[in-house]
Amino acid sequence: MDIFKIILLVIIIISLILIGYAFIYNKIKTEILKINSAESEIDELLRIKYDIITKVISEIKLIDKNNKDFKNVEKIKDEELSSFEFERKLKDIESQIYTLKSDNTKIQKSSTINDLWYENTSIDTKIKATEKYYNQSVTLYNNLVTKFPSKIIALILRYKEKTYFDGKDMYDENTKDFKI
Repeated sequence: MDIFKIILLVIIIISLILIGYAFIYNKIKTEILKINSAESEIDELLRIKYDIITKVISEIKLIDKNNKDFKNVEKIKDEELSSFEFERKLKDIESQIYTLKSDNTKIQKSSTINDLWYENTSIDTKIKATEKYYNQSVTLYNNLVTKFPSKIIALILRYKEKTYFDGKDMYDENTKDFKI
């Protein structure tokens, strides 16, 4: 009877370990799916934003034929950029457009440019919301990957911490990436 109890106890312990493993594995996989979904959504929104910006630039060139800005906009799509870098480049171009728009009354009065600019602002809002969701999912994922007992499973599966969408990394040498 003692051997039966020991075997039963071993089976129960192994079963509990396997159930715990499956539970933690599923939690990690759920966060990975959320992160991947948010990444693809951000990527799609950035592509839409790029298309809107190129339309705005085309309209600006129709209104202001002497404008020689925005020569490198077409080259951006050919570069190997992360979504974060792509967003930064689009923000720089947006800033140029905004400055040009505020300096030129013809551009300010263009209903096409204003409509496109409104659409761009709407996309920006969606991007920010998706980035927030992405960063929250990364936080949950990183907690699972770095805390016991899920860290053991993450080590077995070779999962590593992920960086936040904005590219900020608490462990690198760059102290300026947290400054505003």
